[in-house]
Amino acid sequence: MFNLPQTCYLCGNSASQAICNACLKDLPYKTSACLNCASTLDEVGICPECKQNPPAYTHTQALFAYTYPIDKLIKLAKFHKNLTILKLLANLMAQHLTIEASPDVLIPVPLHSKRLRQRGYNQSLELAKIIAKQNGIPINTRACKRVKYTQAQTSLLNAQQRYENLANAFRIKKIPSNWQHIVLIDDVMTTGTTVNQLALAFKAAGISQIDVWCCARA
Repeated sequence: MFNLPQTCYLCGNSASQAICNACLKDLPYKTSACLNCASTLDEVGICPECKQNPPAYTHTQALFAYTYPIDKLIKLAKFHKNLTILKLLANLMAQHLTIEASPDVLIPVPLHSKRLRQRGYNQSLELAKIIAKQNGIPINTRACKRVKYTQAQTSLLNAQQRYENLANAFRIKKIPSNWQHIVLIDDVMTTGTTVNQLALAFKAAGISQIDVWCCARA
């Protein structure tokens, strides 16, 4: 029995993994961004929005801009059960993250139980598993729960609707007293409303520093 050669998901050429080295080099890596929210800036700094309305989280790292072909790859991983792509994206995140001070724990953004049943897995948890393993950081999936079934944020028209959609969506359970620095793991950060609501909940529970690591930033 012969094994068929692996082909690159993007260009179709032979490859040793899901995406060939040439296409990997051409992915839309983020180079300069807001230190708080990872929105695109001409140079590293704080964007005007974060200066005016600082988010509940402190620092965000996003590996990619959410443009082609990253948007295509994340949709394959998220909605079409392509765990090969998801694993590759997680490994890329683990390799490129800048970790100056190791956090106490990684918290993948939770899915509501209904959505988890529909999808079959939490893409943020799958990302977090590999990042945690490669960097020796604990991971926790029990500290918070998504208690409100919400519409997809991308289907809402404005900031007020997105805020109302996620208001009181998360519940924080009892957390260890030694947790002071946590990192939220997500696949795509669009407006930042989801991670901000989760960060607010953790701040109310006594966490002093909350960062965000995401695969892509819109």
